[in-house]
Amino acid sequence: MSQVILFDLDGTLTESGEGIINCVAYALEKLGKKEEHPEKLQCFVGPPLKEQFMKYAGLSEEEAEQAVVYYRERYTTKGMFENCLYPKIPELLELLKINDKILGVASSKPEVYVKQILEHFQIADYFTAIVGSELDGRRTDKAEVIEEALRRMHLEEERDKVLMVGDRSHDVQGAVSCGLQCIGVTYGYGSREELESAGAVYIADSVEDLGILASPNDEETTEKVESVRKDTSGSMMHVSAKASFAKKMGPVEENTEEERENEYPKKTSGYSTVRQIWRLVYPFLIHYGATMLATIALYLIYIFQTGGVQEIASAGKRLLQSTLYVTLIGDVAAGVILYLFYRKDQQRRKEGFSGNRKDFVWAPPVIWFSVIVLAIAIGQFLNDFIQVIHLNDLFPGYSQVSETAFGGQSMGLMILVVGIIGPVCEELMFRGIIFHRLKDWIRPEIAIVVSAVLFGIYHGNVVQFFYATCMGIMLAIVYDKTGTLWTSIVAHVAANLWSLFGSGPWNALWQGIPAGMIFSVVIEILLCVIPVYWLFGYKRK
Repeated sequence: MSQVILFDLDGTLTESGEGIINCVAYALEKLGKKEEHPEKLQCFVGPPLKEQFMKYAGLSEEEAEQAVVYYRERYTTKGMFENCLYPKIPELLELLKINDKILGVASSKPEVYVKQILEHFQIADYFTAIVGSELDGRRTDKAEVIEEALRRMHLEEERDKVLMVGDRSHDVQGAVSCGLQCIGVTYGYGSREELESAGAVYIADSVEDLGILASPNDEETTEKVESVRKDTSGSMMHVSAKASFAKKMGPVEENTEEERENEYPKKTSGYSTVRQIWRLVYPFLIHYGATMLATIALYLIYIFQTGGVQEIASAGKRLLQSTLYVTLIGDVAAGVILYLFYRKDQQRRKEGFSGNRKDFVWAPPVIWFSVIVLAIAIGQFLNDFIQVIHLNDLFPGYSQVSETAFGGQSMGLMILVVGIIGPVCEELMFRGIIFHRLKDWIRPEIAIVVSAVLFGIYHGNVVQFFYATCMGIMLAIVYDKTGTLWTSIVAHVAANLWSLFGSGPWNALWQGIPAGMIFSVVIEILLCVIPVYWLFGYKRK
């Protein structure tokens, strides 16, 4: 397993002293204990707030709790962002990730604030677990925070693989009490003496010194840390670490973000091949099971309504005409279950269990517009291609079933089932679960193709297999590029609604024009160019 590194926030990743000190001064003043020398309040940077208020100002527990309330009044509106990253922190995090390190944050600050700060500085995506205290005062002790981080990352039994990095004695002591080694940093708010006496195994005087953590394997890192413990002056190792950090930063500039994201995954979820395949199969079974139950239930209702078993044929005909209702019931039931599995997968990725750990992101408006146009243009192009090669004539079954199932149905029901519910359920299953699980296991480009083929097979006929496979490739690329399932859902909805209500008028527009089909296809291809340019030029944050 790769080495895991937990970082403290204040004084380690961010220089947050100004905001914290200003908020502590504000709280003390509200309590009638104004501090005339704000520089003395630096001791509040790092330790749990309530305990520090009690220790510093001699407050009772109740008064300290009120002080925390006052502190947060200012912190949530202003103090949180009186803050900055230490120089070279983004470069260090990038270097560590390239060297296959798993990163986390363990801070005594409330978790909701920790996440906001990391997102504000656009470094949240580097961390597989972000852990802090609770707003109600629970889990403020550093050891409790570290234990929660280990639990979320499933590392309770692999503590020898984990290092803590912090700037204060309570970081070191918390790590030691959890059975971890801790590296102390003096560029934060603690002194070398404080960190050494607490038991830090190595002291870093700068962010560059933390380049020691970027060793390509755990043994090398351990050897370096152990050698530092024997080096009383520390100067030689500091120079070595800085040189190593500077040397390894070279490749970071040469590799693009897209190249790094598309590397073959070095870590899988730890499942056997058989279980990986089962994880791809059972979402199908959930959906087919829900649809089958809906079919049986509706069929039995129709049999009893038409007078019993003698009218089985009549009930069967009514059932075929009720395909949209069966689809609606099946998709809603399956969609709820699939959503729970999707959320569980996302949470495990967020906690570092496997695969791509990108959090949910909102794409800019131009990307939403581009995926809608792209989906409509590709959908229309595929419909035209099917028409040109007479695929419907070669395999007429699909057209006949469609006419029976969809003929005479209300427009509202068609929009609800085919245009909205169906795409949401299918995107949850094929992009949110199957494609993402494939990408945790195999190369992304292979995952795109395999998930698209499975999407085509799911549709059960040759015409739809061709259409759905091609659309599945586009939808998986959209999801992979934007990092949010909502874009592929919107693209799928747009394509389906266009096929229902836009494709016919579009074809009619070109029928009376010589070579109209050629002009139509040329326009469809041109409509794909700009969206593809925007999509592939998009770098999600």
